[in-house]
Amino acid sequence: MTDAHPSDIPDDRDAALERLEPLVGRWEAEAFFEAGFFGPGAPALTDRSGRTTFEWMKTKRVLVERSTVDNPMAPDSIVIIEPGRDGEFVRHYYDSRGVSRTYQMSLDQSTLRMWRMEPGFSQRYSGTFSADGNQITGAWEKSADGTAWEHDFNLSYFRIAPE
Repeated sequence: MTDAHPSDIPDDRDAALERLEPLVGRWEAEAFFEAGFFGPGAPALTDRSGRTTFEWMKTKRVLVERSTVDNPMAPDSIVIIEPGRDGEFVRHYYDSRGVSRTYQMSLDQSTLRMWRMEPGFSQRYSGTFSADGNQITGAWEKSADGTAWEHDFNLSYFRIAPE
């Protein structure tokens, strides 16, 4: 018997994955929705019931993000993050509504960015890390045409514990 493995299994771990280390751990998520977000007359709402965990799969070749939210209007989700092209990452998003989306992602020492360009509903997120790395403050934007962008909602993360 040989130790051969299929040709689609990488020989080495992509070095870009090291840049994801600052995300690893447990986070509390806070979303802020402006008045009217949930329909005419709906008040502004701050919801800090979200919990997000980033953890490596066994070989540290893929990062798994699991999010739960106590608010019934928000979906729970799971995201698989893997290396993409040119040092960026690909996020495969699945949620409890049955929605699945693919996002591009970049991460450097100070900024987390995610985006998807799809006809009719493009999205992008930009979040900035605090100096100690224990908070990410950001917001989502949306666009119907990929050109004109509007604020969707604020989403910030607060580290509860490293893993």
